[in-house]
Amino acid sequence: MNKRIVASLYKKEIIDILRDKKTMLMMIVVPLVLYPLLFVGTMMLMKSMMNASTEKSYTVALDMTKDPAVMKSIFEEKGNEREYSFEFMTPEAGSSDKEMLEEGLIDVYITESVSDDRPYYNICYMASETDSRTAAGMADDVLSDYRTELTSSIIKEMSLSEDEILKPIKYVYKDYSSNEQNVGYIIGMIVPFLMIVSVLMGALYPAIDTTAGEKERGTLETMLTLPVSNRELITAKFLAVSTIAVGAALLNLFSMGALTVYTADTMNLAGSSSLQAASFIPALFITLLCVATFAMFASAVSLCVCIRAGSFKEAQNLSTPVMIVFMMAGMSTMIPNLELNTVTALIPIVNISLLINSLFRFDYDAGLILMVLVSNIAYSCLAVVFMSEIFAAEDVLFGDPSSSVKLLNRRDDIKKGGMPGIGDLILLFSVLLLVVLFAGGVFVLHLGAPGLMIEQGLIFFCPVAYAWYIKADMKKLFSVKAPTLKGIAGSLLAFGGTWILMMYLASLLTYLFPDQVVQNNNLTEIWEKSSLPIIIISSALFPAICEETAFRGFMLGTLKNRLTPAKAVIITGVLFGVYHMSLLQSITVGVLGILLAYIVSHEKSIFLSIGIHFMNNLAAVLISQYEEEVSAYMPYLDKPWVKVGLFIAAVVMLILGLFILNGRKKEKTAE
Repeated sequence: MNKRIVASLYKKEIIDILRDKKTMLMMIVVPLVLYPLLFVGTMMLMKSMMNASTEKSYTVALDMTKDPAVMKSIFEEKGNEREYSFEFMTPEAGSSDKEMLEEGLIDVYITESVSDDRPYYNICYMASETDSRTAAGMADDVLSDYRTELTSSIIKEMSLSEDEILKPIKYVYKDYSSNEQNVGYIIGMIVPFLMIVSVLMGALYPAIDTTAGEKERGTLETMLTLPVSNRELITAKFLAVSTIAVGAALLNLFSMGALTVYTADTMNLAGSSSLQAASFIPALFITLLCVATFAMFASAVSLCVCIRAGSFKEAQNLSTPVMIVFMMAGMSTMIPNLELNTVTALIPIVNISLLINSLFRFDYDAGLILMVLVSNIAYSCLAVVFMSEIFAAEDVLFGDPSSSVKLLNRRDDIKKGGMPGIGDLILLFSVLLLVVLFAGGVFVLHLGAPGLMIEQGLIFFCPVAYAWYIKADMKKLFSVKAPTLKGIAGSLLAFGGTWILMMYLASLLTYLFPDQVVQNNNLTEIWEKSSLPIIIISSALFPAICEETAFRGFMLGTLKNRLTPAKAVIITGVLFGVYHMSLLQSITVGVLGILLAYIVSHEKSIFLSIGIHFMNNLAAVLISQYEEEVSAYMPYLDKPWVKVGLFIAAVVMLILGLFILNGRKKEKTAE
């Protein structure tokens, strides 16, 4: 790669981006103008609304068993003490409190009754109406003050000590948090979300302009005719978009810093103790480093998405899900008890959000900070590699419709015998996640084992129906072919070795991340209420058939048609791991998914992966059902020489199985 060519292309891209008014708007105007206005304006608006709510006069209907004038005087007296304003009315006989509230004639309706020789009051209101809800709160304050006054007078009449009876113990709050920590806590809740969204927006618009925008203008084809490689061109685009994103991050940090100083000055003027804004400088500096690496990741992701678009409008549509994902992850600071640790430090987007939150709370953990930095750099590199592969594909560069979502086309317009595109894969994977999260959860919760089978049936139906609609080559896409004896032998050996190694890996992960060991209570409850044959059918057989149809069928078949076999196998395994939505399980299941994809990719037979998947699930079911019997052999398996022997045997089995499968591949190639 020629550095001089990359530098020239980089200069050209930067100039083009800076000429775009939308980019300049998102990069400069939003952080320097919109954020301060939103922050200060929101504070002023909330203060104004609070003042307006207390200054407004509210209509109170008093339905008393005694003289309502007594209660009216109480409301006036106690209301004046709290600076509340009320207007009173006596409801007519037969009038309905509900109808009066619904028609807006009154804000709150107070009724009085007698129970155990004591007055009993009902505060009737409409929680869905702001004025009524506010008036009800004021009425509660008035009656509470009145009750306190009556209690005090009764105690005094009995010649007792009010303080000893009402306050037999005394306590006070003693907050050891400094003003800086309290302000940092508030900033740490808000800033990460704003920072992540602003950086992404700073990267998205130039990414759209340099990819889909150039396609639409016809300048991308001209660039490809120059004596430059695709890698040099995409590198220049990535550096240019990253520069703009980092610039947006710097301006956002400057804006946030100014808001921090403003907040500090406001608190210093309003309060007796001072707030040292300089104490936030280390947090801002470390945040700058982390956000810079995050900006590169956001740039790479934006380019990966926008490259696939054929027009500016399509790129904006494709970027919407990306924006939603980033926004949801950016809100992780608002989730209770979710903190930065060795696990969350490795989750993209979430790690940046939680790190900024911890920094502004003056929690400086060098190890976690380093993990976040390194992980974001690694994710950026992976995204750049993936982006380079996408950019090298001519069907992506020149907008081949086969790479788009075919489901959006009329079935009559779709050519028979084609293969799904990457867009189809992404859509189907998203649908499967929704099935597992929502539909599957409901069925399993209410129906048990039959619900689990319905869930798996949906997972089977979705890819098959999708493939039918787009008129895909079913046999090729789902690898429908009878397995050979060598394929069976190699697959069984490879699975045996992998299964043992997965047990070692699971033990290691459990030791490293003990907090992430979560038991599936729904599945455990199903197994307790069902017979063994039902458990095997619902938890072993059905998932083996249905999940293999989706992953080693539709998804692997799609990826093999677009990428190299190695990349298709790895991506399929990763998707299979993510599908299980558990950190520890995703890693171990991901390893199994890679092996299954490797077998199907070599043998062109999905029946092999179905059989192995069934055996893996069956083993888990039997171990769970015969836990006591299995535990009896654990002392023998815990011996060091047994562990070493099993590990060596597993490695040998895996190598031998892969050797047989590769030998099968070579035979096919020779033929």
